[in-house]
Amino acid sequence: MEQAGRAVKKYEKVVNSIRDAISRGELAYGDPLPPERKLIDELGVSRASLREAFSVLELLGLIESQQGKGRFVRRPRDFSDELVTLPLEGSALLELMDARRVLDPAIAGEAARRASPSDMAKMRRILSDTRDNIDDLSYRAKSDFDFHLAMAEATHNFIFVNVVRMEFNLIMATHKMIYSALTDKTAFAGEHEALYDSILDHDFERASQAATAHIDRIYKTLLGAVAAK
Repeated sequence: MEQAGRAVKKYEKVVNSIRDAISRGELAYGDPLPPERKLIDELGVSRASLREAFSVLELLGLIESQQGKGRFVRRPRDFSDELVTLPLEGSALLELMDARRVLDPAIAGEAARRASPSDMAKMRRILSDTRDNIDDLSYRAKSDFDFHLAMAEATHNFIFVNVVRMEFNLIMATHKMIYSALTDKTAFAGEHEALYDSILDHDFERASQAATAHIDRIYKTLLGAVAAK
């Protein structure tokens, strides 16, 4: 899904093309992807953009690499014996949230250790803007990204910053579905406030716990939404 007012990057063109081919049934589970040269020629992208697209598609759970064989459309995984196989994109979304349950507490904890006054001022501005526009779904999605990116920047570790950018590249691709399911706007704002307060106090443990509570609630909400589809 392309977002209004934002230029589509080269790698996104590849991602969208392959996603569409899977949706239309032109590429079925287990099928190999077309050769790299064919994709480069047909889509008018560079090899670097193509490789970036492959990384995103793997993170989305749409494709997998098999050593010595190539890249293939990935089959959705089962989450448990009790739960039927989830739709592919729903499965990938929950895998992303699983990863965030590990990564976000670490990022919040490091932010609590290293945040500067200017970092805190930036986060405070984002929280204020979020409160003023919380009923706007698209703005809520953007402010969520802005807040978590500012928190990552407060770690002063470029790896954490890039991790958050990658997380939200995937989230923003399906942001309407995600944020339509996350209807508890009061919890959304309150959890960000709790993260801010703990980072402001330079409290590593409290920041990590606040991030865990935040992601756990989101994960459970999205699990219910995906399973209901």
